[in-house]
Amino acid sequence: MKKLLLAAIGATGLLASCGNASVGDASVELTGIKTEYRTVGGTYVACDETSAGSSKTQVGVYFTAQGTISSVDIALKGKTTSQYDSNYMTNVTGAKLASIGGNDFKVVFDADSTVGLLPQAIIVNPAARTVKIVSVLPSDNVGSFYASLKLNTPAGSDTASTQLIANGYIPVYQYCTVLSTTAETL
Repeated sequence: MKKLLLAAIGATGLLASCGNASVGDASVELTGIKTEYRTVGGTYVACDETSAGSSKTQVGVYFTAQGTISSVDIALKGKTTSQYDSNYMTNVTGAKLASIGGNDFKVVFDADSTVGLLPQAIIVNPAARTVKIVSVLPSDNVGSFYASLKLNTPAGSDTASTQLIANGYIPVYQYCTVLSTTAETL
């Protein structure tokens, strides 16, 4: 497996938080999870179907990293159970990591809910879509998910998740009405 060297730029340490994983000289701090759908109130949500006819939700997982990292595994897991669809997990190496400045990275992927309420496939690095403002009905909420990240290094592995960071869960709705489109992309 191709190794990825993420050089430390600026500060040598990461801020402590519950979304951290570290092995040897390598560390990752999860800093957020967003989707292409946001409510008027500012909450990012996932939509199994939209008024625009889409069954895909673009998801962005954001993190700060440093040290020698072989790869990261990213999976989305349900809030009420730690089970996940094995089709909804991906291994990301250097070429698939998008730097957003310094030691900050993001992994963006499409989640397709065509085969049910949970996404069934991940397409890493899809063409970026803009964030849409949506309205949702509380009765259409079918659950929520969070991102789990496994840090893989030559010295071993460690895990972190967005469960304990602010806005670390994404609520999932059966249906979302698209109200407008912003200029923001994930």
